[in-house]
Amino acid sequence: MADHENPQPGAGLVYEDTGAAASLVYFDIVGAYGIMHGTVEIELATRILVPAPNGLTDVKFLSSGRLRCSPTAAANLRNALDAALKMLEAPQQPDPVAASKMN
Repeated sequence: MADHENPQPGAGLVYEDTGAAASLVYFDIVGAYGIMHGTVEIELATRILVPAPNGLTDVKFLSSGRLRCSPTAAANLRNALDAALKMLEAPQQPDPVAASKMN
């Protein structure tokens, strides 16, 4: 019996590239999460450094995004994150350009 692999994300879907119209969200932490009326809610936050009057630096967090989705979409996101993290565990192939030396 052949091994059956999980289908790739979005298999069978038509994907339209919208270029720069889609926003890019960078975050450092998940600030909060919960559910309301069956909708999954996740607050994303980004760390910032703020100069303090005493010459030190304060670390603060700003909201950088809010995810709202169905439980099915949340499960798809979790699966995609798990798959991406698993890719980090795989041995990386050396970059032939970076590994090469100039004479």
